[in-house]
Order: sequence, then structure tokens, then C-alpha cells
Amino acid sequence: MATFMQKLLHNVPGLEARINQMNNRERMLVSVASVLLVITLIYFIMWKPIADGISERESKIEAQQELLQWVRENTGAYLAQKSAGAQAGSSAQMPGSVTERVTRLAAAAKIELSRMQPQSDGLLVVIDQVPFNTLLQFVENLQSQAGLTITHVDATEGDAAGVVRVRRLQVSE
Repeated sequence: MATFMQKLLHNVPGLEARINQMNNRERMLVSVASVLLVITLIYFIMWKPIADGISERESKIEAQQELLQWVRENTGAYLAQKSAGAQAGSSAQMPGSVTERVTRLAAAAKIELSRMQPQSDGLLVVIDQVPFNTLLQFVENLQSQAGLTITHVDATEGDAAGVVRVRRLQVSE
């Protein structure tokens, strides 16, 4: 520490003369203030960002674990509903073609469909931006109200938090 102070005194012009003009009490005060300044800088430059980052990561992990728990809890109900829907057949279906049913349910959920492409085994739907919870409700309605089966879903994260982009939603009867 003494060599650092000596280098600092020699490199900063006029600092050595000012410190030599101070009495012992003032030098002690400047030394203590310097140490406190260094500690404060270390805290705000290194420690606080690391601690905040850790806290943020922990909260994200907790949110993901809650979502995983919710998915695990509702998987059984989903599978039971899916098998009950398959056994019930098409008696609970909405009238109209697959395209009409998807369009009607999307409009009810206020989802803007980017593209719908009929295929031999069903319908391919693309959605640019949709809140994740709205997408889940839409998928549930497609199955429960329209009597459709979701054969494939390919979604990626969107531009904002909680928003996804559906690249492929494969629907069939």
C-alpha cells in the first residue's frame, strides 16, 4: 500500500506538496476517506452487479420452476380431457370446416393469424406475436370447442416478455 501511495504521489503533480502541508490528523482523515472510497467503488463496481445478477437469475429460475410445476400438475388433466374428447368423437364440434373453426376461435381470442395453409392431414397455422397464456387458451379451445387435434406446435420467444411467435401450429380433425 505504501508503494502505491508513493507512486500516486509522484505521478499526480502537486499532490505530494499538498499532503506534506497537512497535519497528521488531516492526513489520517484523507487516508481513511481514501480507503472508504476504494471500498465503496469496489462495492458498486463489482459486488452489487454480481449480487443483483444472482438475485435476478434466482427469480427467473423460481418462475421457471413454478411454470414446470403447473405444467406437471395440468398434464394429467390435459391427457384425460384429450382422451375423453377422442372418445366423445365429433359430437361436441363446432360447425364448419377446420379453417372456419380455427378462424372463428382466433377472432374470439383476438389473435391475428399470419398464415393458414391447408394440408392433406389438416391445417398449418402461423402466428407472428401472441401472449403465451393466450396461445395456451387458444390451443385448449381448438381441442375442447372445435374438436380439433393439435399434432404439432413449434413456438419461439417473441420480442417482449411473455410473448411467443408460433412458427407452426399443426391442426387436424
